[in-house]
This record gives sequence, structure tokens and C-alpha cells, in this order.
Amino acid sequence: MPSSFVQARVRSLSSLAIASCLAFLCAGTVRAEDGSTAKPEVVYELDPYYSDVGYNIPLTDKPVPTIESRSEAVIYRELIKGSMIPRYMLLEASVYPMPVLGTYLKTHTPGFYRQFDILGGNFNIIESLTAGFQEPWAVSAFFGNVAKLKRPDDKLKENNYGYTGYLISVGAKHIKNNIMVEDDWCELEWKIKGRIDHPDEKLSWSFRVGGKFNQNHDVNNVFFLSLHRSNTDLRSSALAWLENTDFDFRLHFLQHGGKLVRTELIAGKKVPLAGKDYVPVISAGFIWTSPDEYAGQLREIKENRLIMVIRPSIEF
Repeated sequence: MPSSFVQARVRSLSSLAIASCLAFLCAGTVRAEDGSTAKPEVVYELDPYYSDVGYNIPLTDKPVPTIESRSEAVIYRELIKGSMIPRYMLLEASVYPMPVLGTYLKTHTPGFYRQFDILGGNFNIIESLTAGFQEPWAVSAFFGNVAKLKRPDDKLKENNYGYTGYLISVGAKHIKNNIMVEDDWCELEWKIKGRIDHPDEKLSWSFRVGGKFNQNHDVNNVFFLSLHRSNTDLRSSALAWLENTDFDFRLHFLQHGGKLVRTELIAGKKVPLAGKDYVPVISAGFIWTSPDEYAGQLREIKENRLIMVIRPSIEF
């Protein structure tokens, strides 16, 4: 893609992000036809690998609808309905603490970082623990549908939400092998995302398809498919196959030629502990990359690379 086109796209999306922030500052409540108000709401998520804070802003006079179901399929179906016409905007800022920590250790404490090299330097434990995110942070604007998620006959008032629509994200850094690379980038995607948090059950998902555009010529532009699902069910046996699991799958294809240049597959198992308000999680998998993921000076290898990933964590 021509440099001028990428630069123009990044600048235009940055302007959109600024405009969205102005909308955030000016947003008030919107009164619905029945006299109720659709109020802006703050939502957040804390995780060692992905933490974010968001602000829901209604774009119409309709309050946030509620989906009452225990079925994932029904929730997905209801979220997708009418998603072609955005009725809400969500502004989000996200940061990825563990990947940022990995880049910090490799840059500022290289001797300490190299102490974790094993297998003749072909495998680094810190890289294995922090791999999986190619940017340290992002600012996003989402346009689509938002719905509150509730189980039938549930009297609790947790703010559980689902989202379906279009997302524009921008950032200014790229992470390659735990090294920060200068790169103004933007992503355009369609996604369905949600989170359910009850005392006895937690469920989150994010299904995405889109494209990433980079101003740095040495980081090739890609189309991507990303699937994520995480489930914690304190009512089920820890040995159950589908319950208490975590799954991430991602594919990157070059925008020019369609070649597969990156595959991520990470699966985890959760072990609920009786009487505890936290759940240990151990995830493992791999990241496969092709030399064609990069060009120019960043294309340092001539063969495919395989990174083993280990992600121990605790879910509260």
C-alpha cells in the first residue's frame, strides 16, 4: 500500500479519535420516548495481559436493551441482530501490561533478560510469558450495538455487557520479539464482544475480523481473524472439558497476496478452588511466524519461527 495512503489513513483515524474524545467530553444523557434516560456509562476490565477502560455513549433515544438468556448462541444471535446500524459509541483506552513489561526488561535489563535464555538461546522464558500482543497500547472508537446481559430470574444487578459492531483502533508503537518499533498503525474491524460476571460463572468472548495498516514500511499490512473465549463455571467439575477453559486463536494474512504469515493458538485450563474467590489459570500454546510478516530491516530471519507461549495467571 502506498506510503501516502497509509499516512493519510492514520491521520484521518487519529482525527476521528480526537473527535470521539470531544464527544466524550460533551456527552450527556439521552431521554427515551418512555421518559427513561439512556445514560453514558463507564466500564472497565483489569487483566495482566489486557486491561481497558471504556465509556458507553448512546447515539439514539433508546436505552440499552437487555438480553435475558443462559444460552451463548441466543446471546450471539441477539447481539448480531440489527448490528449494521450503530446505536451506541464506545470509547476505549487499553494497555497490555505483560507485553509492556517484556519490552522494558529486554531494553533496560538485557543481562537479566538473557539469563532466561534456554535451549542454546533459541527459547527465552520471559518472551514466552509476555508474547502475544504486537502493540503496547491502543485507543479505540466502537460504533455498534450494546446490550446488557442477564440470566433469567437473576436478581443481581451486575453490569454485564455485549457489543457488536465496528471498531477503529490507533496506536503509535509495534512490538517485535519484545522490542518496541516506531510505527503509527490503525486497525479497522468488525467484532462481537461480551462479558458475563456472576458469583458462580464468568464468561467472556471476542470474535473479530479486520485489517491492520502500518505506516512503517517494514511492518507488512495484514488481514486478520481472531477468536477468543474464556469460561469459568464454579458449578462444574474442574476436569470438565468445555467448562473452565480459555482459548485464543488468531490468523494473519498479507493484504497483498493473501499469504499466511502468523498463527497464534493458546489454550488454558482453570482450576476452581473450593471456598476461594480466585481461580488459578495456566495457559500454553504457540505463535508461528513467517519471515514475510516483515520487510526491510525488520526482516531479520529467513526461516519460519515458532515461539512457545506460557501464561500463568489468577482470575478474581
